[in-house]
Amino acid sequence: MFKKFFRDHPIHKKIVPLFDEFFFFNPMNYYFSWLMICVGVYLNLFLSQLNPQFLFSFNFGYLLLFLGLSMILSSFYIFNKIYDVNERDENFKHIETKYSFEKFELLIKILIFVGLLLLLFVSLVNTIIGVLLIICFGICKKYFKNKLIYYFIESCLLFFSGWFYTKEIITSRFFSLYDIIFLLPYFLFYLSLYMSKINLNNYSNENFKIKKFDWKVLCTIILVSISFYLGFINSDPLISIISITSIGFNFYSFFRFYKKDMVRSLIYPLALFNIFLMTIFPYLFIFHFILFYISKYYHWHRFELHYPTFLVDSE
Repeated sequence: MFKKFFRDHPIHKKIVPLFDEFFFFNPMNYYFSWLMICVGVYLNLFLSQLNPQFLFSFNFGYLLLFLGLSMILSSFYIFNKIYDVNERDENFKHIETKYSFEKFELLIKILIFVGLLLLLFVSLVNTIIGVLLIICFGICKKYFKNKLIYYFIESCLLFFSGWFYTKEIITSRFFSLYDIIFLLPYFLFYLSLYMSKINLNNYSNENFKIKKFDWKVLCTIILVSISFYLGFINSDPLISIISITSIGFNFYSFFRFYKKDMVRSLIYPLALFNIFLMTIFPYLFIFHFILFYISKYYHWHRFELHYPTFLVDSE
């Protein structure tokens, strides 16, 4: 009865339009962006011999850090929706009937201003990182068509935002060249996720040809394999278990190359990365759980879509 009410009652059709503005911020992308912030915190603690696991202590500064960076990143997502037709989704069709483009541009400026203001309460270094993130987005949007260039720089900046704040309040550990050995496998795995995302987006292109043994998919396998090897020799349990449990999905995409395999090669490794991070940062589970089910509720009653979901069509 309870399930039937949430699934079939007509009142939900009146409620979900209230969430249009929230999903205009593209909060589902936080499943990507929050990863490297958490990795920055984790690696600083791990390399300081603190053996981070199930960290239940709460720090208000971390909350401001995530909020500030999320606002800045959401301004980028909104900018892409406004000026790139390929980035627009079903949500945008509802939003554009409510607001003018001038209000969209004003919203972008407000998000950037408030985001930087929140980061200023965290630390000066994090504020500078926020500014660099904005500059990076502008330059890459103007001069580089390859999105991986931006994703790489973004992942670096997000990582150091978590690292330097942890250094200030807990470890006092500066970043050294030696630490790159531990950082590199996370960057490689992070880039493999974005490569899978780009491959999946290309699949929807009518001119895209389906073929086995695609070199782009092979690149993701190589990246994940190197991630596992480096994590193993570094005795880093987090990246080792994430990469070894994820690589099988990339192999399916490489040898069979069905759409369902491409979907799995993205959503399952991304989910595994977030799940294993939750064993270190339990509060992350609360935000992910709420976001996941609000999104399912919204997409089902607004567009009749099962999204997000771990079920993959057998097509």
